[in-house]
Amino acid sequence: MRKMIVISAAAIVALGAIASRVGSQPAPANAFDRLKTLVGEWHGTDPTRKQVEDTIRLVSNNTALEETFQSDKDNQMVTMYTPEGNRLALTHYCSKGNQPHLQTPAVTASSNEFAFAFSSAANLASNDDMHMHGMTLKIEDNDHFSETWTLMANGKGRTETFHLTRKK
Repeated sequence: MRKMIVISAAAIVALGAIASRVGSQPAPANAFDRLKTLVGEWHGTDPTRKQVEDTIRLVSNNTALEETFQSDKDNQMVTMYTPEGNRLALTHYCSKGNQPHLQTPAVTASSNEFAFAFSSAANLASNDDMHMHGMTLKIEDNDHFSETWTLMANGKGRTETFHLTRKK
């Protein structure tokens, strides 16, 4: 009987060790996890060297990122980032009143650059109206990232790049 108790105790200890090791394994990272590293407050410049403020936070039980962008000409534009399978999507709530939806091709957790392309829009009367048609987000390091917006109007595109630095 004593031998059976010792064997049972050893089995329980072994199972506990295995279970704790399995439970402590980090979940596999994905591209959305990479974007989560941007959570925080940022400041930077627009293409004309004017100051911009940017806040990125997790919302919706950590399933979406909300970016609030403030400049002297745009009052709190909001961009929501979400995972869509192995892609990322964003919806940009523009100061122009439209909401373009953009999506990346498949991306991985090791990606530092995310190229979003236009897929649809709400409140866009015509494709000739000014709207965000593309956006490339590039993570340079833990304290710097940039966004290059491609804006379309009347069939012509132009880009604007914003360089952002984490507030300390």
